[in-house]
Amino acid sequence: MVILWLMLGVLYSIQRWWVAEGTRTQNVPLHWMDLGVVLIAVGHVVSTIVVFQVSGDRRAALNLTFEWIGLLIAWRIFRTLFQDSQIAAQGIAVLIAISVGLSSYGIWQHHAYYAEQREWYLNLRGELDQASTSGDGRQFARINEITRQFQERDIPLSGSSRILWENRLLDSTEPFATFSLANTLAGILATALVLLIGQASSTISDQHKSSWLAKTLLLIQICLIAYCLILTKSRSAWLGASVGLGILLIRRTRLAAAKQVFRWLVGGTLIAGLAVGIVAATGGIDKEVILESLRSLQFRSLYWAGTAKLLQAQPLTGAGPGNFRQVYLQHKLDETSEEIRDPHNFVLDAWSSSGLIGLAGLLLIIGCTGWQLMHHAKTGVIEEPPRTPQIRSLHRGRQLRIAAGGILFGFLLHLIWTWVNGSDEWTSEPPRLLLTAGLLLMLLRGGESVRPMDSAACFAAASAMMINLLAAGGFEMPAVMLTLLLCLAAGLAFRPAAERPFGTYFAFPTVGACLGAGLLVVQFGLLPAAKSDYYVRVGDSMITGAQNPLRALDQFQQASQADPQSVTPRQRIAEVLSYRLSEAVGLRAEAASNERKGMNEAERSLADQALQACENLISADRRNSFSYGLRSEVRWNTALLIGDSQMRDLAIQDLQTAANLYPSSAAARYRLTERLAAAGIEHRDEAKTNAQRVLELDQINHAWGHSDRYLTDEQRKTVERISEQ
Repeated sequence: MVILWLMLGVLYSIQRWWVAEGTRTQNVPLHWMDLGVVLIAVGHVVSTIVVFQVSGDRRAALNLTFEWIGLLIAWRIFRTLFQDSQIAAQGIAVLIAISVGLSSYGIWQHHAYYAEQREWYLNLRGELDQASTSGDGRQFARINEITRQFQERDIPLSGSSRILWENRLLDSTEPFATFSLANTLAGILATALVLLIGQASSTISDQHKSSWLAKTLLLIQICLIAYCLILTKSRSAWLGASVGLGILLIRRTRLAAAKQVFRWLVGGTLIAGLAVGIVAATGGIDKEVILESLRSLQFRSLYWAGTAKLLQAQPLTGAGPGNFRQVYLQHKLDETSEEIRDPHNFVLDAWSSSGLIGLAGLLLIIGCTGWQLMHHAKTGVIEEPPRTPQIRSLHRGRQLRIAAGGILFGFLLHLIWTWVNGSDEWTSEPPRLLLTAGLLLMLLRGGESVRPMDSAACFAAASAMMINLLAAGGFEMPAVMLTLLLCLAAGLAFRPAAERPFGTYFAFPTVGACLGAGLLVVQFGLLPAAKSDYYVRVGDSMITGAQNPLRALDQFQQASQADPQSVTPRQRIAEVLSYRLSEAVGLRAEAASNERKGMNEAERSLADQALQACENLISADRRNSFSYGLRSEVRWNTALLIGDSQMRDLAIQDLQTAANLYPSSAAARYRLTERLAAAGIEHRDEAKTNAQRVLELDQINHAWGHSDRYLTDEQRKTVERISEQ
């Protein structure tokens, strides 16, 4: 996607420079929001440099920085294209059409997808559990087949991650469409709902009489988006939509359209009430949605408190792009359970990902949005020049063809890309065709799909998205930020012509910048990441077979060579070798050969390879507690094979490092306690102290209901015995 934006930036800049050379229309006036977007991108670059210096997750940092370079080019294109207010209307029409399609897909998920997935998963899981416990070697092929299906869908096979995944599937009905979370979909829908109602309630709509068919289709679109928004159960998105619609109400009233606004308010209230009633009647929402609101806010406040501690420790550059989780775990409060990937607040996310520079850029954007809403009583409006009805109809038809063609071309590009990558997700699942619902409705509405718009609706929609992002992730999600930037750029298209904050920027220099950035992204982003992902997928498919661990290891080695910055292939290599070393220790114990100290040549080679793999993993991300825990396991098993107390102490040191990097983890602390107790009497006091800490964490987890983090009965008895010594 970044490459496509850069290519589009080159072509569009050349076109503008060629057509507008020597004319006064070549330059585009700068706005303070332009500076804000630039500061966010620059902040990502600076924080990524720091990630390289501290040996963090460099691939994640590069990827997100490249994405923000693409977003910067997208913003540049929006700003220049939307100088023509008619094109801005087309952009809004495309966004609304896609949102209607997402709503249709989400509604299908709620009413059909979850039931089908539950039945499919429970049948396969039951079959897998039965085959695994039967001990029948004839079931081995079936076990591998089911395991492969789960891995292809990123379904965890065991541990707390399995519990969380099953809870989400079996207990949730929230739609998420093409996103990973319902909150992300809800933010897009809240923005589109405000845009759609803002478009429908435009103060100049009286100039464009709508047919009964157009009004009916408009009502269908509003109902689809509103219904799916309610199904997401996202309180932050509901609040964002309410704030956006409230802003519309105030701005429309100021523009002497109180009667029209009142009609839309009453109609919208009736529609919302009807949608809530239908959703409640079908079981889409229940009392827990309301009762758990305070608990959800409480958890978010704990996330924010942990993030604040992180930012106090690293205020200038934050954790770095894509490096939030591993640094946050050092500061995570004991009362929280989820190992979040972002702070669930886009202001804190900007600070953590792009440092003070990016934070300044985001605050500048927020401030400009507030200024536009508060200090411009008369907002600009898309107005067509005087035309005959026939000319106006032809003009709208051309607008419609451009908007519809843009959507179809986007779908085509995505189909080609998924096919090149060997994926059939868009061809094997017919429900995804529901995404075309928005395009169908747009075509049926005809010219009404690109009806007039004004800046009040655009900034109100942007405000709805920002309110949602105050309690949800999305700052590092390109789809979310593209939606926000499009609304802001469309809103700026209608500001007073005399407003020129400072300077201008030119079209032609952008060509060189886009070409240079494109080469950089291809060389250090697209090619290595694509090759590495391919080899990792092949290795993952091989790892479950009895004859394939070595072949899978070779695939992971090739993935690591293809992308030296990536953590994933190094982690896979270390995990495979660590598991094989654990098997060697187990086989020796079963053969009662542990009386013989020392290792044979094969065991020594395996131990050396595993230790080197762990060193490579740690060098790729020194702030990840998991890496130190894995090296501790390798060192401990090596110590068991050779009877080396020094190696055993090094293993304990690694566990102490892992526990310090993740102090609220009962599992990491338990493992450390167990190892200290096994190490001998010299570590007894330290083992007792850690055992008391484990019991404290387990008590907190029980008090807060974190069932995925409970100690087993056997583990609790072990810890209690150690703490009483």
